[in-house]
This record gives sequence, C-alpha cells and structure tokens, in this order.
Amino acid sequence: MAATYSTLDDLHQCLTREFGLVAEAPHGGSWRTYFLGNVEWHPSRSTRTLKILLDGAGRPWKIQLCVSSDNNNSVFLDAPFGHEVLKQAIDGEVRLLLRNSQR
Repeated sequence: MAATYSTLDDLHQCLTREFGLVAEAPHGGSWRTYFLGNVEWHPSRSTRTLKILLDGAGRPWKIQLCVSSDNNNSVFLDAPFGHEVLKQAIDGEVRLLLRNSQR
C-alpha cells in the first residue's frame, strides 16, 4: 500500500527529503509554505510551490498548489495526502515553475 501522510511532521519529511522542497521558517499561522530550491518571495521570480493549510488541531487539511493558482483560481488537494498524488502534483508545479522562470 502506498504511503499516506496525515501529520504535518510526516508530510514535512516527505516534502523536504523526498521532493527536495524548502520550508519557509516556522511561524504561528495555520499554514506552512514550501518552495523550490530556495525561499524567494519576489513576484516575478517566486519559488513558492505549495502551501499546507492546517485545521484547528494543527493537522494538514488541504494543500494549495501555488504555481497553478492565482487570486481567482486556487487549486487544492484534499486530505488524505497519498504519495502518488503528491508526486504528480509536485512534479506538475515544478514544471510550471521552471517554465514560468524561463520566460
């Protein structure tokens, strides 16, 4: 059976170790943001890849795909977060991010 990630810690380990994403520094908010390569917030060269939204108990609730989303069209993955779904989504976000950076 493929892995499913239900805790923030398990999901964080997968995103950083397996997929090589870089986490924004922890803060008190109800989300965690992950970047490709390094944390770059500048609008024209942002490396923001995805954002984990947490429920009231601090568990991962949704994942927003940041490159595919804009202010009018957010793209979300719903829990549970299976390995293959994450891999496909992250691979797609990385392709979009790299394509956008070459413009």
